[in-house]
Order: sequence, then C-alpha cells, then structure tokens
Amino acid sequence: MATEQDWELVRRVVAALPEGTWTSYGDLAELIGTGPRQVGAYMRDGDVPRAYRVLTASGKVSAGFRWSDGRTGRDVPDLLREDGVSVSRGGVADRSQRMYVYDLRLLAMELAD
Repeated sequence: MATEQDWELVRRVVAALPEGTWTSYGDLAELIGTGPRQVGAYMRDGDVPRAYRVLTASGKVSAGFRWSDGRTGRDVPDLLREDGVSVSRGGVADRSQRMYVYDLRLLAMELAD
C-alpha cells in the first residue's frame, strides 16, 4: 500500500516532468508500488500540478479524467501541445515523448539531490 511519502513523490515527479514529456498511470504506479487506478484517483483528488500530463498507457486522456478543482473548458490535448507534446488528431500522445518508470526513477533521484 502506498504511503503518504509515496504520494508526495508522485506529486513531485509529475510536477517536474520536463517540457515535451508525458507519463502513464501505470508507470507512476510501478514507481511507488501501487495500481494505476489508485494513481488515477490520486490525480483526480490530490491537486497535482500538471496532472493532465499523466495519460493511459496508449497515450490517451483517461475516460475518467477530471480536473481536481472541478473546472471544465481547457482541452487536455491542447494543453499537452502547449507543453511541447505531439498529440495526433485522434488524441494520442507521441510515444517517443513518454517517460517510462525507469525515466521516472532517474527524475526522482535528481529531485532527491
């Protein structure tokens, strides 16, 4: 079971994702030893900066994605594009820009220094 410290790591890693990158719920789940659904719930309820940069493994916005503050309006693919992520007309983010769990572990180590 993920601890409060683990969730803080998720929050910090997502906030620190380099411009032009995205990651998946599954990669974050593997980083802290929990499941993708739990990560999705945390993204929805945890007020995580740039939570919109966490996508499904296929590079799409999760059907259950909701802004933590309840807002509507801004389209996630448009925000991703503004951040330098290539997103197809079908709403799929470029896989070459994905940060996998290995990349996230390296980023977490940089944040710890």
